[in-house]
Amino acid sequence: MLAMGVHASHFTNQGILEHRQFSICHPTAAMLEITDYCGLVSGKRTDKSGLFNVLQGELEHAPLIAECPLCLECELVEHVELPSNHLFVGEIKAAWADKGVLDAEGRPDIVKLDPLLLTMPDNGYYRVGEHVGRAWSAGKTLKKKEKDV
Repeated sequence: MLAMGVHASHFTNQGILEHRQFSICHPTAAMLEITDYCGLVSGKRTDKSGLFNVLQGELEHAPLIAECPLCLECELVEHVELPSNHLFVGEIKAAWADKGVLDAEGRPDIVKLDPLLLTMPDNGYYRVGEHVGRAWSAGKTLKKKEKDV
């Protein structure tokens, strides 16, 4: 499952609600300029599909961007209208990845992926930093102490 928030004014929402499908295509940090441009212009007035090589995956209404090394096709499961955003929850139906961003087990490697990350409210773009620990492992010492009390 995957959740994303999209500002209520965005043209994207109309297509997701109509077709109940969407894709999440992860741009790399090297795609900063073109990705930011896509955020500056509205799909209501500008056809952005010509900026990329658009591919068809398994879902009819979830186009993929060939230049993005990881793309996920989702079917809409839940839609929540919030004060300024729409929250879309989707079930991942298909995943597409360049072999160069996968680890030895065939899973996406976040460092190889080099995703472009946007943070709010500072409106900053970032890259992934260093690996600092393992999920569901780093807290085991505290969990053991809790049992001992």
